[in-house]
Amino acid sequence: MKNLILLILTLLPLFLKAQYETWMPGKALTDSSHNNRNVCVNSQFDDNIMFWEQELNATTTQLCYKNINSTSGDVQIALSIPSAKLTNPKILNLAGSVSRDAEVIYQTNEGNDIDLNYFTYKSDGTISEPRILSNLPGDDINLTTAYSGIVAWENSGRIWISEYLTASNSFTEPFAIDSAGAYSPTLESNIYLAYLKPNGDSTIVINENPENILGKWIVSGKTSKSFIGKGSSLIASDGMYSSGNYVIENKVGENPQGLMLFSSLFSDIENRNSPTYNLSHPAIAEYMIGVKSNFGYHFLAYISDSLIQNEIFIENPFGYYWEPQNISQNPGDDRNPQFYVSFHSPATIRVTLFWESERQGFYSIYTSYFDYLFGGIDESEKTETILANPCPFDQQTTIRFQAAGKTNVRIFDLQGNEVKKLLPQKDANGWQNAVWDGTNFQGNSVPSGSYLLVAGSGNETQSRIIIKK
Repeated sequence: MKNLILLILTLLPLFLKAQYETWMPGKALTDSSHNNRNVCVNSQFDDNIMFWEQELNATTTQLCYKNINSTSGDVQIALSIPSAKLTNPKILNLAGSVSRDAEVIYQTNEGNDIDLNYFTYKSDGTISEPRILSNLPGDDINLTTAYSGIVAWENSGRIWISEYLTASNSFTEPFAIDSAGAYSPTLESNIYLAYLKPNGDSTIVINENPENILGKWIVSGKTSKSFIGKGSSLIASDGMYSSGNYVIENKVGENPQGLMLFSSLFSDIENRNSPTYNLSHPAIAEYMIGVKSNFGYHFLAYISDSLIQNEIFIENPFGYYWEPQNISQNPGDDRNPQFYVSFHSPATIRVTLFWESERQGFYSIYTSYFDYLFGGIDESEKTETILANPCPFDQQTTIRFQAAGKTNVRIFDLQGNEVKKLLPQKDANGWQNAVWDGTNFQGNSVPSGSYLLVAGSGNETQSRIIIKK
């Protein structure tokens, strides 16, 4: 017995290490008797509720939900309408919201075209009656959401936006941002809207900042960049730092389709392509707690047809095993990877990947995850200091740090949702100063608990945890 205990103690560190910094074996979350597609996760709840669409037959697709950690058979029906296709659900996770209710937005073909409806999933498990978000003429598709409450979508070559109003549990009237062939909108860092427009044999990426000020939409900070090739599927990472990353599918001439990555400043351009096989369905998530946020500090997933069938591959941030990894390796095509980043514990960040894989003629939803410790590979390089006084705090805390130039302080909850953004003032001694009163973007007091501060500008950032009583 003594020798067995010694053996266990010897192997335990190796076992614990094996659970971190590696992708765990994939597992099925749904059955293989229907087409299960387009998963989304609700971070308002500790038990991580996932919603998805389930195709019953050629005319009916319903919306389902379940706890991610429950068995594949533990499925609840959220909404089902005979002869209606309810598809592409998206959850509006509001940063720092004191409410534990969640708005689930989805596409429906109940009318003459595709519209956007939504319902409220409440913390007691009940679901409200559906309401209309948009029933504009034409198809409302490619919805994207932000923690600030802003949503965006495309319809007939125009980009439309709306904002969720907590007090009335409703959305503002749709507002048109752009026309003339605009498509593939995505929201980055809660405040930036990006989308694509065709330009001959090139594609223009447009980035701007829409704000709803006293009921009037103001669009500012517009920048754009043209790239050679036919771009599609623009995706933004969840921007933990001031400058997030984008990825698009890009096809140049007769070459196979590849991917192009770039920062929100249209710099640090990287290409993923091959002369013989295609890359598609990209997904990207930033490496959240590097002390310095550099391009390349992200997780990238995509589909490749290099192995005859479509297989999912993952690239990890610099410093980890970086060669593309095929984590599915099962018969049947893979498609539609999506990342979800959260704090699995106060010291551990979990990057969860969802994808769809064909089994027995139907698509099932699969998942894998990658855990890494708070601070990760950059922690040994940390030299900066953020001061917060008092901490823990009740009413407010003063945040001080040293940095040159224009800076900001971004505050995140432990699910990775951005709660607040502060603009510090520099004093005569070179210290940047900001005060957080414990409220979120909507001005509501956030719940007690731990929050992450990320302070700095561009690629020079510092981070620390603070506690609200």
